[in-house]
Amino acid sequence: MTDYNPNYCFAGKGAGLSELKEVPRKNITLLRALGHGAFGEVYEGLVVGISGDPNPLQVAIKTLPEICSEQDEMDFLMEALIISKFSHQNIVRCIGVSLQTLPRFILLELMSGGDMKTFLRQNRPLVNQPSSLAMTDLLNMARDIACGCKYLEENHFIHRDIAARNCLLTYSGTGRVAKIGDFGMARDIYR
Repeated sequence: MTDYNPNYCFAGKGAGLSELKEVPRKNITLLRALGHGAFGEVYEGLVVGISGDPNPLQVAIKTLPEICSEQDEMDFLMEALIISKFSHQNIVRCIGVSLQTLPRFILLELMSGGDMKTFLRQNRPLVNQPSSLAMTDLLNMARDIACGCKYLEENHFIHRDIAARNCLLTYSGTGRVAKIGDFGMARDIYR
């Protein structure tokens, strides 16, 4: 229970920040607000120059307001560090960060299907209207999240808040993939 955990080795101010892929602010374009996160607004945006690809990549951009506490800043950086450690088809992918300019950004894979809680509520059966989702759709989403949990467990990582609101969908149509996102509770472990 007290063994060294390599996933928790970067707690401490500034530790591990060099591991994050810094994206110049001039390469990032904010398009529209998607919602409000734990720290600040979340936007849909475009980023160019990722991995030498000249085509713009659609991303979700988590922001940290310019005026915030030092603890909020540390928590924001910790979340970026946490999510950047993972590489799995059922974990939302961190594209990079833009920390050199205020407000600070975390660039994430855009999950245009939104959160699973909203999606399931919109597609639940109503009186005289069956659900548009088949049992196989529900089982596929459950399997996706279970695979993401298995990956986290294999890497000795505790998420602490697996819930439909923290699971995101690549898109809402058939063939959608569910992924675990929002590692806000996980970052609290470091305190």
